[in-house]
Amino acid sequence: MKFLFSLWVLFILLTGCESAQPPPPAGSLSNPAAENRADSRHLASSPVDEEPVQVGEIEAGRQIAKSDCLLCHGMNGVEARSGAPFIAGLKQDYLVRSMIAYTSGARKHAEMQRVIQEIGPKGMADVSAYYASLDTPWTGAVADAKSKSILDDKAALKAGALIAKSCDGCHGEKGRSSKHVNTPSLAGVPLEYFEPALKSYFNGERNHQLMAMFKEMLDGKDDKIRSIAAHYAVQKPQKPPKPTKGNANRGKRLAGRCAGCHGYDGNSLNPYMPSLAGSPAEYIVKATIDYRDGKRTEALMQEPVAQLSNQQIRDLAAYFALQTTESPLHKDIEADGAFHPLEDGERMAASCNGCHGAAGNSRMKKIPSLTGQDVRYLARATKDYQVDKRHHKTMTSLVSGLSDVDIEKIAYFYAVQEPERQNKPGVNGDISRGEQLAPACTICHGNKGVSSDPANVPSLAGQDSHYLVSATLAYDNGGRSHDSMEGVTTDLSEQDLNDIARYFEAQQAVKPTTYLLDDPAKLVEERCSFCHGDRGYSTQAGVPRLAGQLESYIVLAMQEYQQGLRKDPKMTAMSDVLSLIEIKAIAAYYARQ
Repeated sequence: MKFLFSLWVLFILLTGCESAQPPPPAGSLSNPAAENRADSRHLASSPVDEEPVQVGEIEAGRQIAKSDCLLCHGMNGVEARSGAPFIAGLKQDYLVRSMIAYTSGARKHAEMQRVIQEIGPKGMADVSAYYASLDTPWTGAVADAKSKSILDDKAALKAGALIAKSCDGCHGEKGRSSKHVNTPSLAGVPLEYFEPALKSYFNGERNHQLMAMFKEMLDGKDDKIRSIAAHYAVQKPQKPPKPTKGNANRGKRLAGRCAGCHGYDGNSLNPYMPSLAGSPAEYIVKATIDYRDGKRTEALMQEPVAQLSNQQIRDLAAYFALQTTESPLHKDIEADGAFHPLEDGERMAASCNGCHGAAGNSRMKKIPSLTGQDVRYLARATKDYQVDKRHHKTMTSLVSGLSDVDIEKIAYFYAVQEPERQNKPGVNGDISRGEQLAPACTICHGNKGVSSDPANVPSLAGQDSHYLVSATLAYDNGGRSHDSMEGVTTDLSEQDLNDIARYFEAQQAVKPTTYLLDDPAKLVEERCSFCHGDRGYSTQAGVPRLAGQLESYIVLAMQEYQQGLRKDPKMTAMSDVLSLIEIKAIAAYYARQ
């Protein structure tokens, strides 16, 4: 308690008594977004004009940074390892406010909490004064400029292709590992990560006898290393064979501990950190076990995996192996840079229309319509097929190549389509009798099958009755899993189930309310600029600059506000209504300033 009081005294010194409010207890903040989604953009506070006083000693802070902060933030404040943000030159009051959040529970990060407890209030003042005094340039989205610059270096690409022939035996042609599944794929790996990783085998930081032999072939020359790195960076990744071990659904729940470096879906937005999405599961397992057991000695990796069992590691590997690799380099090559998610969704949804009907209105027996469902429910259901939480071989195969952003775009397209009544034969059921039995279902699925909580509970109105019967039975036979649906047919006869399905099929489906995706520049102007300033150059005390911040950190922070890992009523309200598509677009906008 004494420690927290000292922190608060320090905070008052920096921000002034009039504007200071005691930090709320952990877990006490509510989420106002659910009650006031449309007005969330107006929740910003008024600007603060007074410049806070600086406290602490810069030189003492430099020594603390050298011993406690170097690994993640670097001495220059822009290393951005382990998901850490750029902090060089940030105002001291914001740095202190952020550190207090880790002790109060408003932010959750075990290592940050440990360091803050260790250095105490005096250390916080000193280290924040040191980082606030730096003027190190922020690299933001141009951190992968090296990878992008090689596109025009034809000589380097040609030389790299010749050198890479010696690597094909293990890593596969064009770096697409398939023959040796315990060998990493190299296709699409950015230069920023590839070059130091390769050199680590040559200087002894990584111990691998075969890899060390390539030092002689490359003569240890940087131009040859760059050439082979360039060759692999421009290759388009492809998925390895489906993992045979591990539970991807369990792995998804564990993946949060990896998000800081590798992204929630295994796609790292930081080119200095490797992506895990689409990597061979066997390789991820071997590498992770080597970090856990000390055969690899990277400190950033050892701590997060230290307590993982072999089964947990296999589960994580299965999840990441099933994800689609998003190569930023290839996205820049293939996209025209315009923001048109609905059009993208319509284009990708064309492969779904063969079964689910034009615009998602099914005309086939036992195939559900996708209209009338909330975008969040559609996205979650699709991901359940992807990780085999819903067992359906055809669906799992069809959606296995979709990224989380792709899934959201398709879900948005179907969510805004108008539901249509279908004239097709249903199951042999009695609609009137089904209406009498339906209250057992409408408690969750809503009056007449129109869900009042469409993000979490699907609407049944207008849905194909054959599909409703088979989907319900799937919860009993193991095809699907959901705590509330287990044993749902125990007291129902086959005829009861048919009657209920016919009743819901006869009801009119309703298009759910869907907040259309806004262009990132408009989102920034209407939601973010009031606090964070024009183009992210904040002038308010206690509000961080976002211009030039690392894209991966902005995405991670906003997702943590959505998930409750960070607690701030304004930021929770702002981020809660945003899709992953919008979050990534906003992050990219700020990172490029």
